[in-house]
Amino acid sequence: MKLQTDYIDFYLFHSIDARKWRNVILRFDLLDKIEAAKQAGKIGYIGFSFHGGFNEFKEIVDGYDNWDLCQIQYNYMDIEKQAGTKGLKYAAGKGLPVVIMEPLLGGLLANPPKEIRKDFEEYGGGRSPADWALQWLWNQPEVTLVLSGMNAMQQVEENLRSADALKINAMSKEDLAFIDRIRKKYEEKRAIPCTGCNYCMPCPNGVEIPRSFKFYNDCLMHDDLVSTRKTYAFWKRGQASACIACKACEEKCPQRIPISQWMPKVHALLG
Repeated sequence: MKLQTDYIDFYLFHSIDARKWRNVILRFDLLDKIEAAKQAGKIGYIGFSFHGGFNEFKEIVDGYDNWDLCQIQYNYMDIEKQAGTKGLKYAAGKGLPVVIMEPLLGGLLANPPKEIRKDFEEYGGGRSPADWALQWLWNQPEVTLVLSGMNAMQQVEENLRSADALKINAMSKEDLAFIDRIRKKYEEKRAIPCTGCNYCMPCPNGVEIPRSFKFYNDCLMHDDLVSTRKTYAFWKRGQASACIACKACEEKCPQRIPISQWMPKVHALLG
């Protein structure tokens, strides 16, 4: 009734991870309920969007035989993050269409830092960084659909031109090596060698340690202080300012990161 329609083409369980999968979808038998809605003709296709690790993704894909599609965050910087390339190939290998969100990492890959933009200008043959990022996705046969946000007519037109030119397996070895170099240049701008393994968690004072480090590294990688500060401010719980330097996390960190020394720096930059 709220949607003012009696039929939905694609219904996705939104932003699923292992916790939501086990404690919400399975616990409350939501798969049975959505199956009933599909059989009643209210839903055409059943899917899920995902934010979590590869093993969680695999569990969800394998946990239900009637998925019609899945949606993952994926771009040339996220090949080992969340579902990653392994997740893309796993889902496609089971015949599941894969929809890509965040193909430009919230627009960051369309506006690279000066030194990286220079590389695109020298190698790119007149193609924009956004076009390179989209073509890198469409080059992969496992990608079914790419969702790219646009907020200006110029972006709409550019994305249409890019989509018109899409070809699977069309990028050369040199092109793929170029994207690998771009990824490496971004990674070299990271200051804190945090892998996001979460061994440091939970923090006894509630600090979201890997997330704080990610915000800090992302800010440096993309030269984007304004939007990173906005995102950091949104996560009021667990900010770096809550650190009391108890160092309980440092005993568990495989990377031996001096976490208690970094936390004031993180908050000073982003707080």
